[in-house]
Amino acid sequence: MSFERSIFSIAGLPPEVLAVAMAKYSRSGASIKETIDELTEEKSAEFHEKWVLGFGDASVADMAVIPMALENISILASKVVEDCRMASFQEKSTRYQPFHIDRFFVPEELADPAMRALYVEGIRDLMEGYQTITEAMVAFYQKTYAKPAEMSDKAYANKCCARALDVARYLLPTATLTNFGMIMNARELRHCISKLLAHPLLEMHSIGKELQHAATTAAYNPQFNKIQPLLERLLGSTSEPHLIQELRQQLTLQVKGAPTLVKHTDPKQYLMEKSKNMRQWTERLLSGVTSPESRIPEPRVDYISGQITPEDELIATLLYAESTLPFRTIVETVRPLPLETKQDILDSVQNKRGSHDWVSREFEVGQGLLFDTLFDYGAFRDLQRHRITSQINQGVSTLHGYEIPRDIEDAGLLDRYTQFMQRNRARVETLRSTVGYASQYLIALGWKKRTLFKMNLRELYHMVELRTKSGGHFSYRDLCYEMFEKVKAIHPLLVRDLRAVKMNFPREFFER
Repeated sequence: MSFERSIFSIAGLPPEVLAVAMAKYSRSGASIKETIDELTEEKSAEFHEKWVLGFGDASVADMAVIPMALENISILASKVVEDCRMASFQEKSTRYQPFHIDRFFVPEELADPAMRALYVEGIRDLMEGYQTITEAMVAFYQKTYAKPAEMSDKAYANKCCARALDVARYLLPTATLTNFGMIMNARELRHCISKLLAHPLLEMHSIGKELQHAATTAAYNPQFNKIQPLLERLLGSTSEPHLIQELRQQLTLQVKGAPTLVKHTDPKQYLMEKSKNMRQWTERLLSGVTSPESRIPEPRVDYISGQITPEDELIATLLYAESTLPFRTIVETVRPLPLETKQDILDSVQNKRGSHDWVSREFEVGQGLLFDTLFDYGAFRDLQRHRITSQINQGVSTLHGYEIPRDIEDAGLLDRYTQFMQRNRARVETLRSTVGYASQYLIALGWKKRTLFKMNLRELYHMVELRTKSGGHFSYRDLCYEMFEKVKAIHPLLVRDLRAVKMNFPREFFER
């Protein structure tokens, strides 16, 4: 008996039907073509109800891949959605696209008219600053860097504008509306929705519900929009219009994303309880702790190279997300705790974990390379894309000060920039005392936030080699080069062949 190899692509199936077809490979010896020909959306739904929802065989849901578009959501919300790891995202760039002064989100939490007015005033102040700094930096760069002879006027103008936006984006508020596309499988989508529904901000709840609705109703189908005019013409020219109507009915069959797989998605209670309990432990253990590293300015990168036991790393990581302290300080506080206290901390997290709950990301311990970073939120948006790393985030705040973008002082704009940021801080603090967590929407992208990055050596190579290349944003280029230098100082052999590029901004101005 001979078997001929057959490799082919598949198109035109709803995601849930495709998922079942793929799952049948493990349960049938037949070709997938035979499976596809027999499958219907109803049969697929029955399969998912039994195996995925009934028996928890979530690997089947991995095969239901759903493209989604999210438009006009806040930058703050985009980072929450994009924290999901097993997905692909493409977001509107702050580097190559100017943001409109009137496109910003107003959270429902601002029910008080006075607070709402203060918020809108603060947003408009930042947006006007963003516009002012953009125009001034374009003029500065055009004065500083002459157009190369071989470059067109349009390309030169675009380059100067892009470099100006790199500076001005520090004033964009996290409430700025953005768009992005994502491609995600149904298992990750369920996880994403459950996390959003458990989030303390109402915008996240709404986005979670809308994602669920989008995956369970008819998808946008551009192909039908293109064929509709042709059907109309055929309907007027045929003697058998019922055939055209039948054809139209077949062509308009509703192709849904994952109506069975995501319809039963509830808030992730485990994550909610974990956060609540860790806030209590943070208050109990760290409220009186001051950081010996709290010098001004604090380092952008702290490479944690000392020996940490996996137990202490796990507990310190759990506390980190609910704290404002550096990771090194938290580790030193955790290390001498009695064994019973450490066990109580872990029990308070794990006791609420259900049978289908994955342990939280803090449990990714032992990767070897730990970097506690403190840098602007705008650059964090770029480095968040490195989802192979373990990223543990502290909240966005004005507590740690703000970054001063390069060239702004040479352009004579430092005083104006400082005034915008100081007014922003005052308004944020006023809002925070009233609406708490929702005050984050008013925070400009230039304010610093802490993120703990854990990674293996391979990911360090990838991150540093990609993010120190010419043409990248100066903020993350400097930060990633500093990661490289910190490791090189202690483990030179590990990074001997790492291709890190030290930035020379003037020489590289027109690259990319």
